[in-house]
Amino acid sequence: MKSKRQLDESPLRLSEIARLKTVSDDYSHLGQDYILSHITTNTSHFYAPVARRFDGHTMIIGVKGTIKITIDLDTVEVPPNSVLFVAPERVFKPIDWEGDELDAYLLFLSNRFVYDLNIDLNAVNSNIFTSAKSVLTLTSDKVALLIRYFEMLHRNATEQNPYNRYIARALMSGAAYQIMAYGEERDNIAPTSRTHSRKLTYVQTFLRLVRTHHRRERAIGFYAEKMFISPKYLSLIIKDATGRSAAEWIDQYVLQEAKNLLRYSGKNVQQVAYELNFTNQSSFGKYFKHLTGLSPTQFQNR
Repeated sequence: MKSKRQLDESPLRLSEIARLKTVSDDYSHLGQDYILSHITTNTSHFYAPVARRFDGHTMIIGVKGTIKITIDLDTVEVPPNSVLFVAPERVFKPIDWEGDELDAYLLFLSNRFVYDLNIDLNAVNSNIFTSAKSVLTLTSDKVALLIRYFEMLHRNATEQNPYNRYIARALMSGAAYQIMAYGEERDNIAPTSRTHSRKLTYVQTFLRLVRTHHRRERAIGFYAEKMFISPKYLSLIIKDATGRSAAEWIDQYVLQEAKNLLRYSGKNVQQVAYELNFTNQSSFGKYFKHLTGLSPTQFQNR
């Protein structure tokens, strides 16, 4: 029998989180895209006997009560009027909550759904989304606005129509940009209150370089050389700080650019492969299909 401190190495898939339905006031899911759960004091609470990983992205909005979660052996608190982001593959376990009432929203996003979001990665605020366990404190009005996005995602999932996935992408993209705006506002209001560690500087430099060079360079060694550190050390820093490897960050930028070119540029697959500095159309096709499950032509014709 597993002890409470053991880690179940197999990452949770989105379908396995469906058990939240039994402990939620409101629950909805859209295929393999996302699961949304609303938990309050009135419901029985989800208890995880072992620490687990989720292979997608997690967002928790705390409205009332302080939620306590262990993430990578650290205890993280989600106080009222705050949002917690947990990157994929982080080890987590719900611990407890404190306060007179509990009111929280949990959103689980599959990696495939996140990859499909039409977000301009140049706009990403790395201080928010590149931390393995980042809590953003907000006002009650701002939390209320984010909850409206969640409620629309819930309604979208419960009212089936041919445009559900398109609606979900638009809503989630809007929520993401709204959160980025809140993060920028926080940073502008109190720029000296954050700890600017060397690690954070490396992360910001790496992401800036990737934004600039990802159309031509996919090798970690290229970026490490630009930063005057070894590829091994760069990989270690990025994985530790963001929960995602340097290669995954590069792939996300390249993949988003490839999707944009295939969808909007009018170029054929061979031209897109050339634009992204692949040796030939075949190598680009294998790369794209490995990340999306679709060939470039299949994606272009959807």
